[in-house]
Amino acid sequence: MYNNLLNILCSKNDITYIIFTPAFKVMQSNSDALESKSDLREYLWELVGLEEKIEALKEDEKISLPMIHKDNNFYDLDISLFLDKTSQKLFLATLQTKNDTTQNYADSIKEMNKKTLIYELSDEKNEHLYYQQINKRLFVLHVDLDGIITQVNDVCCHFFNLTSDNMEGEHFSKFFHPQKASSSMESHIFVAQNSFGNNLFFHADIIPLTNNNKQVTHNIIIAQDVSYLKQINKELEYVSYHDALTGLPNQDYFLKSLDNYLQQNSNFAFCLLNINNFSTVNEEYGAHGGDMLLKHFSELISNVCEKNDTVMRLRADLFVLLFEIDKTKEYIGSTVDILLQTCVNTPLPYTKEDIITFSCRAYIYHHQDNQLLSHEILNYAKKELQRVR
Repeated sequence: MYNNLLNILCSKNDITYIIFTPAFKVMQSNSDALESKSDLREYLWELVGLEEKIEALKEDEKISLPMIHKDNNFYDLDISLFLDKTSQKLFLATLQTKNDTTQNYADSIKEMNKKTLIYELSDEKNEHLYYQQINKRLFVLHVDLDGIITQVNDVCCHFFNLTSDNMEGEHFSKFFHPQKASSSMESHIFVAQNSFGNNLFFHADIIPLTNNNKQVTHNIIIAQDVSYLKQINKELEYVSYHDALTGLPNQDYFLKSLDNYLQQNSNFAFCLLNINNFSTVNEEYGAHGGDMLLKHFSELISNVCEKNDTVMRLRADLFVLLFEIDKTKEYIGSTVDILLQTCVNTPLPYTKEDIITFSCRAYIYHHQDNQLLSHEILNYAKKELQRVR
């Protein structure tokens, strides 16, 4: 009944609602764009970097992000905490569509800015004044056809802690370096080092200006700091290659690592591991007990192996220990034997009363020159692991 009321209210008021877990997995939504158990951050990139703030929410608090642009519309996003009937911690995100007046206002501002730029650049008397006022947070430079800076705004001077005289007459590449090893301005992403020695990334729009004969006389470069986007990309890459429960690299990372080893044409080895009768633990202690055992198991593997070897969780209770190239068969066999014995000798103290004992099985794959691809190697190793008793 409550779900029906929620859907009716949200539909009537043009609201999208999303109920999600502390791990950002979608539990319920009225949006067709969201699948159950999908990661909400893939749909709302604005949440990346806010995980700790959302986790710290209290029941009488909320996080508001106004004017989010998505699917050609503007939304106000609110996030709040609530507890379900079992006192499980859940979060509710609501996306309220902005009305047509707000949309039209935003579009009008864009059009006005565009017309103002065209107008001001056509008026030579006001060009320098407007050039300084385009945006006090943007870098703006005039550069001639040889790449020599002829004019800079105050933001540039402040960033580099230089005067305009120090910058004008110098080549653009002295201050802004393309990500590609080139001094040309073909790349639109540049790196600049500020007066504190920190490297920041900038996206540059290069606008050619022409004379009455329609010949390009010089360029205006408008650069915007996009370092935060680089950070988001790093965070998203981390999420895509790591397991949320244990923090270990995941199967995609493992296959990528195998591809690198195969490209090096190296002999290497890895060990597949899984917990015996893991389903029984889930049945007896529930999903939480199973999760705690998986975390416990991952810590044991990490503590046994050397730091240059890599522990990864592929799925459920299937783990892999990828050994560094050129590790001897003696070292690999000894490490796996120690690990198997450690599991038996180190049960999980789940509660004061409950101690979860467990063991695991292992299959060691030694790679030699062959034509198998990474996913074929993994499938072969999985089949061999099933035969281990």
